[in-house]
Amino acid sequence: MKFLDEIKRETLIICSDTSKKIILMRNKLINIKLMTLSEFISKYCFDYDENTILYVMNKYNLKYDVALMYIKNLYYVDDKKYDVSKLDFLVSLKKELDKLNLLIYNKYFLEYLNNVDVIVYGIRLTSFELKLLNNINYKYIDKERKEYEHQVYCFDTMEEEIEYVAYNICSLIDNGVDIKNIKLTNVDSSYYNTINRIFSLFGLKADINNKISLASFDYIKNFIELYKNNSLEDSISSIDNEHKLFGELISVINKYIKYDNKELIIYKLENTYINSNKYDNMISVVDYLEYDGNDDDYVFMIGFNDGIIPNSYKDNEYITDNIKKYVGESTSNEKNIACFIFVLVWV
Repeated sequence: MKFLDEIKRETLIICSDTSKKIILMRNKLINIKLMTLSEFISKYCFDYDENTILYVMNKYNLKYDVALMYIKNLYYVDDKKYDVSKLDFLVSLKKELDKLNLLIYNKYFLEYLNNVDVIVYGIRLTSFELKLLNNINYKYIDKERKEYEHQVYCFDTMEEEIEYVAYNICSLIDNGVDIKNIKLTNVDSSYYNTINRIFSLFGLKADINNKISLASFDYIKNFIELYKNNSLEDSISSIDNEHKLFGELISVINKYIKYDNKELIIYKLENTYINSNKYDNMISVVDYLEYDGNDDDYVFMIGFNDGIIPNSYKDNEYITDNIKKYVGESTSNEKNIACFIFVLVWV
């Protein structure tokens, strides 16, 4: 990230969450503000809150996640007639929410953008995102790429693959490599049990699945089942208030009880995540699409199989491929090509 040393005035950097963390770890004090692309879009276009989502839920008799999906798709449409039913519905919904002041606009953000430098760092941009950014003066900086020779191995089973990885990690550590410089990538949930089991035999621990949904715990599951058919007060009085997760449960309830909506509280319980136990000297798991490494890192990409790498986008979004041209968004095929090119550069 040499570009950070060249910053002379206040600068907004739009980057991934992973890059944000790495930049914040630098000891050098520079005049910057960091945002993810989604944070930028919500400030540049509009934002929304629970009142917005609940209105759409109640008005159109929708579940929480479906109402949220409609609202997120409002970013794509302009105030015009498309003669496409899906898009015209979004235009109508946006006007309706605007009239009720349920979309939140940051009237000072454009002024802020005019007074700072803007850098977009290392993000793969869709056609819509490029169109949006082209309305402002920004500089795109790609991540530094270096050519490495990679070795690819084939295994008959997942167990053999993870045993090989664990053995080589131990060899690296024995040869003085700092465990902080050893990474795993492309780790999906199908690998969790195998990694935990085999790594433990080698005295290793990987930082996988360290954020767990509250609803994955039986205690919270039981509360949700009670709450579906009973009042909130009766459901709370029927559970153990000495349980270690009682505080987490009450924290979520207290945050959303003002909306007086049972489905909302259940949704938030199912989509609130807590950290599991953390250990020192863990093998980090990184997302290869966002990874910012250095020359000292050793990265093991597991599951390097056809159909898994690169990621595959499907035509299953609300705005389908056949109408994406009307809103200037990339089709699933275009995204797949961009992702494939990125993986070729990465490996």
